[in-house]
Amino acid sequence: MLQNRKISLKALFTLVFYLIIPAIAITIIMSSYPEISKERFVKMTYYFVPISIVLVIISQYSVKFEKGTIKRLLLNISYVLFTLLWLYGFLGGSLVIDQSWMQYKFSIHLSKYVSLIVFVAIYNVFYYLMEWKTYKDERENKTKIKEMIKDSIGDVHSYIDNKFSIS
Repeated sequence: MLQNRKISLKALFTLVFYLIIPAIAITIIMSSYPEISKERFVKMTYYFVPISIVLVIISQYSVKFEKGTIKRLLLNISYVLFTLLWLYGFLGGSLVIDQSWMQYKFSIHLSKYVSLIVFVAIYNVFYYLMEWKTYKDERENKTKIKEMIKDSIGDVHSYIDNKFSIS
């Protein structure tokens, strides 16, 4: 069911969780820990802010189309792909985070977490494909039923006209 909202709930969710919360978290981290390298956070910001804005736009337009349309399917799949891009940008373009804090140096390897997220993204694409197929079939059936009803009503009208015609 299409809703007549100015901004959809999906777009609000995307705005909050992909742009506002990460921006606030990065700002707090940068101000709370001045000894941590700020270049990595600035690089992350250059990646994830524009991608977040694209995600908000995609999420807003995807809900404007009925389920079962190819436009909604393509927008939903692009939403998943841009989410993966956002993740890559948020990680600073690397699956290993090398950081130094005071005199300590450490590396965080995120490849297993990212592979789990990619698996979930593939699952989402599969879900959107199944949603499209299901609602596409329903839309086609509704169209056939409407045509059958229209033909039946036309048959009833012609029967009544023939039966009760004044000659």
